[in-house]
Formats: sequence, structure tokens, C-alpha cells
Amino acid sequence: RRGEKLNAVVEIEVPDAEVVRRLSGRRTCPNCGAMFHIEFNKPKTAGKCDKCGGELYQREDDNEKTIKSRLEVYHNQTEPLIGYYKKQGLFKKVNGLGKIEEIFGQLVKALGNG
Repeated sequence: RRGEKLNAVVEIEVPDAEVVRRLSGRRTCPNCGAMFHIEFNKPKTAGKCDKCGGELYQREDDNEKTIKSRLEVYHNQTEPLIGYYKKQGLFKKVNGLGKIEEIFGQLVKALGNG
């Protein structure tokens, strides 16, 4: 909201190729909303939801072309703000590769809560 003061701005750094890999592999069950990934969280039966047996689908915007387009927008419009927040002393960078617990620990540390 306008007028609110930021304590920190955090970038979780992940190479573009990895972002494409992670997002393009997501699969969702339209019946129960369960989320899977073709590489990291595979369903027991390919294409079928473990919870309700529904047919898994890939979101329309989780394709390589759309993801690369969104990354281009990020690099052109959002990335330039990093310099501004660095000058303010608010910018923190966290490595987004690794185990979730490790990344969370880095976030907590970057935000000064750990």
C-alpha cells in the first residue's frame, strides 16, 4: 500500500532455465486442487491425481513460451528496481537453489529474524 515503509526487498535468485523447468513441470488436479510436478513431486500414476484420481492438467500459462515471456518482463521492468532498493539499503538476495528448508533459512536470516 502507498505510504507504508518497507523493511526489506528480497530477490530469490534462480536461473531462468531453472524457472522454466520448475514452472513448466507443474500439474494440477481440477477436482481437488492437488499440485504435482513431473520431476519433483510425481503422482503415483502418470497423469492421475493421487488424492482423488482426477486427470491432471498443465495450466495454460505454464508453457515454456509464456514463462520465457514473463521472465523477459521481469528482467526489463522489475530488475531495474534492484539498484534503487540497494541504494536504500533494503535489498537482500537469497539463493533459490537447494532444499526448501535451506532457502527458508536464508530468507529468515536476510529478513533479520534468525
